[in-house]
Amino acid sequence: MMQSKRGKTFKVMKVIATLILNAAYCSGTQDDILSCDASSIEPCPWEHQICNVTSHLCNCISGYVMVDKRCEEPGHDYSAHHNATAAVVTIFTLALVICGLVLVIRKYNLIEYLQQKINLKRNGDVMYEDVMIGQDDPPLTP
Repeated sequence: MMQSKRGKTFKVMKVIATLILNAAYCSGTQDDILSCDASSIEPCPWEHQICNVTSHLCNCISGYVMVDKRCEEPGHDYSAHHNATAAVVTIFTLALVICGLVLVIRKYNLIEYLQQKINLKRNGDVMYEDVMIGQDDPPLTP
């Protein structure tokens, strides 16, 4: 049977997507297994790690624990970096929102508009657009 051009294109796209996903999966899992060569000058990528000759895996030296694939001191505050990042992102987001509000308020003169509306309500003036002309009124003549 002859396949349509659309069917062939779909199969090619499916193969390409599968290859991309497999490559992404393999590149992500290689960091989880820290294999090492004990004969090289720097067998492990991070500080405070030592290469285990029998298993060929990087382990932390004594007095350190594994945190996010790195070896850290046990008393080290691990959340300090994440808290600082969250604070910076929050401050940056608030600054963007405030700047956006200021720009919109200035562009549309919202402060003057609100002041005019408040003054009209205080004085009791009736604006023309607030007056409704009914059906029973005579026509306006000049």
